[in-house]
Amino acid sequence: MIRLDNVSISLGEFNLERISLDIRRGEYFVVLGPTGAGKTVLLECLAGLLQPDEGRVFLAGADVTRMPPEQRSIGYLPQDYALFPHMNVRDNIGFGLMIRKRSEEIPQRAHDLAEMLGILHLLDRSPANLSGGEKQRVALGRALATDPKVMLLDEPLSALDVATREYIGDEIRRVHEQAGLTSVHICHNFDETIRLADRVALMRAGRIVQIGTPADIMRRPNCLFAAEFVRSENILYGVAERHGARTIIHIGKARLTTDKAIAGSVIATIRPDDVHVLDPGSPPEEGAIPIDGIVDHIEDRGHGFALRTKGTVPLTALVSRPRMRQLDLRPGNRVTLGIA
Repeated sequence: MIRLDNVSISLGEFNLERISLDIRRGEYFVVLGPTGAGKTVLLECLAGLLQPDEGRVFLAGADVTRMPPEQRSIGYLPQDYALFPHMNVRDNIGFGLMIRKRSEEIPQRAHDLAEMLGILHLLDRSPANLSGGEKQRVALGRALATDPKVMLLDEPLSALDVATREYIGDEIRRVHEQAGLTSVHICHNFDETIRLADRVALMRAGRIVQIGTPADIMRRPNCLFAAEFVRSENILYGVAERHGARTIIHIGKARLTTDKAIAGSVIATIRPDDVHVLDPGSPPEEGAIPIDGIVDHIEDRGHGFALRTKGTVPLTALVSRPRMRQLDLRPGNRVTLGIA
């Protein structure tokens, strides 16, 4: 549905460099990265608000590189919502229809979208009298009013509190599926990405670092930046040696195994939820690697605890509340951790 072919944009000291990307029809695609990575520049290039210096942009197979925004059949939800303060909710939703000389459609279309988004009771209100979540839904309704093929969302949840963010995120995903959209959503929050995305492009300094499903990015980061950004937490430096079909990675006195064909100096990442605290005296599961350590720090994360150890191989493990109580884990305890 969307294809970027070697797109580059120079904006003073910042450069978007040779971006190539394919987004499938009906996909909810998230562009993820830190502030300054170039996410909004990429989105504005798709919208037609910025012209690439090099490369081409395709929508549904058509080259739209030089096509103005209003001809691209795209819905755009800016980060600050950009609602018109002098218009009520109904007229804000219908604005795209008005500028396309389709004003007679506004009452019915605004009613239908407001009903779908749960804001029917707000149609006569001014944006000044709306909450953040309500403004977000009005902006979403305006973006949907012209029946776009593609929806572009610029950090649409960043200004909302946690509870509202999760609720509105679920609503956006529902609308995406109900309207049969192809959506491109940019954000810097990996938890938000996991919740919403079919696939992800991770960006840094104007380049795409990795593309994959949220599980791909989380479980198999392809570089140190990706591992740190998705909070792998256990980032270990070692030396890999090939032994037949397997690779053994030496990290201190510990040995990890992988079927990845690599050799030499490597960085291994292990997510904390793949590290388990073993029962005292019990052997690890078959194939698991036991590593002894001393509990150094325990951090309450609400859904459980992050337990950090020190020793030959310092590790962080995620431990449930019942497991913490069962083992009576405290700083200074000696523990054995098992790595799958």
